[in-house]
Order: sequence, then C-alpha cells, then structure tokens
Amino acid sequence: MSQSSPGFPPLPFSAQAQSQQSHELNNLAANGNGNGPTRGDFLNEISGLQESIDHLNNNVRLISSLHTRSLNTTSSDDSITSELDRVTLEARTLSNAIRDKIARLANEPNDEMRANQIKLVKSKFMDAIQEYRRVEQDFSNKSKQRVGRQFKIVKPEATEAEVQQVMDHSSSGTQIFSDAVLSSSYGEARAAYREVQARQQDLIQMETTLAELAQLFNDMAILVEQQDQTIKQIEGVAIDVNVNTEKGLASTEDAVRIAKAIRRKKWIFFWCCVFIVVILALILGLYFGLK
Repeated sequence: MSQSSPGFPPLPFSAQAQSQQSHELNNLAANGNGNGPTRGDFLNEISGLQESIDHLNNNVRLISSLHTRSLNTTSSDDSITSELDRVTLEARTLSNAIRDKIARLANEPNDEMRANQIKLVKSKFMDAIQEYRRVEQDFSNKSKQRVGRQFKIVKPEATEAEVQQVMDHSSSGTQIFSDAVLSSSYGEARAAYREVQARQQDLIQMETTLAELAQLFNDMAILVEQQDQTIKQIEGVAIDVNVNTEKGLASTEDAVRIAKAIRRKKWIFFWCCVFIVVILALILGLYFGLK
C-alpha cells in the first residue's frame, strides 16, 4: 500500500511567483547568454521540470484518493493496494528525477535570470513535496486511529496504553491484539485482526516514505540555500559592474572637462602671444618710423 511522509503544511506557490517566472522566461528567451546550456535548451529543461512537477502533483492527488478508498473498505482490497503501490513507486521515481535535474541545472554556469528561474522551480517542487508529505501523514494518522478502533471492538476493556501500543505496531502491541482475538467473543475478531495486520504493514511502508520525503525536502532546502548564495554573488558582481561603470563614466567626464580646460588655456595663451607680437610690431614700427 502507500508509504508516508511527515505531515507539514504545504507552502503555496503564489500567483505572483508564477507571474514572475513567466515574465522572466520571456526575458530569458530574448536576452540569454552563452554560459551553460543554450537559451533554447535551458527553457526546454525548465518547461520539462514544470511538467514533471505537475505530473507529481497529479500522482499525489491520486494517492490521496486511493487512501480515502482504502480507509472506506473493511478489508484489504488487492486492486487498491496494487494501484497504490504503482502510483507511489512512480511518484518516488519522478521525485528523485526532478531533484537530480534541478541539482544539475543549479551546478551549471548561471546568470541572474537563470538562477532565479531555477529558484522558482525549486520552490514549486518543494511545495509538491510538502503536499505529498501532508497526504501521507494524514493517511498514517487515520490508519492508526482505525487500528485503535478495531482493537477496542475486539477488546472493549483495553486500556489507553494497550491501544497506543497496538497503534504504534510494536511487537508487544501485536501480542496484545493476538491475545485479545483468542479470548474475544466478537465473531469478526479474526477479520479485524487481519485488517489491523495489513494496515500495520502499510504503516511500516509509510514510515519509509516519510523518511525518503524528509530527506528529499532537506536536499532541496540545501540547494535553495546554495542557490541563494549564487544569486547574491551574481547580484554582487552586477552591483560592482554598475559601480565601476559609474566610476568610469565619472572619470571620462572629468577627463573631458580637463581636456576642454586645457584647450581653452591653449587658445588664451595663443591669443596672448598674438597680442604681444602685435604690440611689439607696433612699437618697433613706430621706433624705426620716427628715425
């Protein structure tokens, strides 16, 4: 049957983030650079990731529906179990593939535009993981509650400690339930015991899924932190470039002003020299003319 995940509230992928992603995709198509994959390759990879995440969300919704059907049956249904195992395996395989693809893109050379795109896809994927964890944890809790109710039917005088042991599918809890079935006058006691055994196996499998999804979420959280550092570095470089550009422009303006001042002084010096030459010529002319 299904496997579970730690239940945490999903983190909604906001419409604002989706709008920003769409806007940046359009900008990237027009302004991509030559680092890493080509513009078209990168956009195709992002689109492929979005489709895969949508597929994963569909799988999670199907898993939730199958969980509900399973809880509504009084005995193990092989068709539900088989379908749930198939979809759960597909969701696990798909999740790992998405994680690996995002990690690969994050480790390739990226500019600010691509880094932001990868960050948004990561956020959407983490939302999907959170929802998967919530669905699995919800089913785990409801399955345990059902196990407890079944045990109370078989042994109405059971203590809360005994019920908890059975719900926790411990070895002592299994023995307690087995003893209760042997001494019970309830006609359906053995059927209830078989159902509880089946659900306890489901709970064991769900614990494995919980651990896998928790690790998957942690992997993505680490990638997000690393990507944030990359974006900050890119933004820092962009700021440095802008500062250096502004300094360069200021230096150019200073050089232009100095050049203009030098030219102006040259012209002043030139006309001063012309004036002096004219005065000397007049003086000499007058001097020799009077002789």
